[in-house]
Amino acid sequence: MKQYILLIGLTLTLLSGALAQEISIGAEYRINPVYSRGFREPMYAGDKAGMFTMQRTRLILEYNKEKDLDAEFIIQDRRFWGDQDDRADVANMAVFRAWVEKYFTPKFSVRLGRQGFVYDEQHIMGDPNWVGTRAHDAGLLKYENDKLKAHLAFAYNANGQELKREVYDFNNMYKSMQFAWIEKKIGKNKLTFFAMNRGMEKGDTSSAYMQTFGPYANIKLNSKLSFKGLYYHQIGEDVSGRDVNAYFYSAQIIYKPSEKVSLTLGVDAGSGTNQTDYENVDYTKSTTFDRQYGLLHGHFGYMDYFYVMHPTEVGAHDFYLKAKVNITENLSLENHLHDFATSALLNDPTNEGKTLGHHLGIENDFMINYKLSSILNAQLAYCRMFGTKTLDAFFGGQKSQENQ
Repeated sequence: MKQYILLIGLTLTLLSGALAQEISIGAEYRINPVYSRGFREPMYAGDKAGMFTMQRTRLILEYNKEKDLDAEFIIQDRRFWGDQDDRADVANMAVFRAWVEKYFTPKFSVRLGRQGFVYDEQHIMGDPNWVGTRAHDAGLLKYENDKLKAHLAFAYNANGQELKREVYDFNNMYKSMQFAWIEKKIGKNKLTFFAMNRGMEKGDTSSAYMQTFGPYANIKLNSKLSFKGLYYHQIGEDVSGRDVNAYFYSAQIIYKPSEKVSLTLGVDAGSGTNQTDYENVDYTKSTTFDRQYGLLHGHFGYMDYFYVMHPTEVGAHDFYLKAKVNITENLSLENHLHDFATSALLNDPTNEGKTLGHHLGIENDFMINYKLSSILNAQLAYCRMFGTKTLDAFFGGQKSQENQ
């Protein structure tokens, strides 16, 4: 009976308490006030600073019957303070997660429904905190034991109850997608391989298919030193019909001399296409790497200049040094220093036929983290970009006044 009326069964369990040990209810509240004099886009002469507050609230319901059935249901409300008329009849809440996972054996399970995909360093598949309700309506086959994990996902999207084939309207998402992910643990080290096939509809009922694949390694060299590295290659076709041949790589050395101090030296880099070639409608190739559904705000600096709101067809290299110091159990300081460069060439807007140097600028992100209690955390941050003429060209050519 329980197997056939799962949703009703979960609801009744909350009321009866008969299986209370299998139910958990949680919530999460985030508030993010921002004073912007160049966040996500530069300030220009005559611009005034912006000030806004974003709020995100989640109600989380989880069900767990060990090695038998898991389920998660999350309702999310995301808003900016003041962005709704007090008489507006607009739905704000949305289903952020709604999936059920059935175990057929202790090692093999199938998860179906709206879920998040988080893999490796989240450059391709991640779970961002502030980009609305990013989710994947998909199926996921999972095989996991102590040393080996293998996941196989599949998805096919439609506008709704599609009785006849229609053009898919949601162009930021795929029409179809499949990926495979394998992780092998060797002692304290971890090796993975990821491969994805994504089909994006081109404006009719045909799709452009792009394949992304590559390895990732997390190697612990000794008690204080570790290395993380990945390389993804991308081939296939983009929605403009261009043949894609692009790459992305990331490498990090993490040094922890003590429990209080952590240092990370690294580089994240995605290939790009020269601006002249990209703007040429007759150019049939693209070397621009598509980061697809990766964690955006967590990489390439907290100013969000690259890969977030502004197109990054020329690609970007991010050379960084990150330091974290734990002052007490509750207080820590972080500083992230980034040096950005384009991967391909930008045109010089003041000299026709000329190109600019690759250097975009230096960004510094400073953060104070404080744990007020077991359930309440706070962070205060200040970020500033020291841009170049190339950065101004990246945003269209106008000279910026401030970037903080």
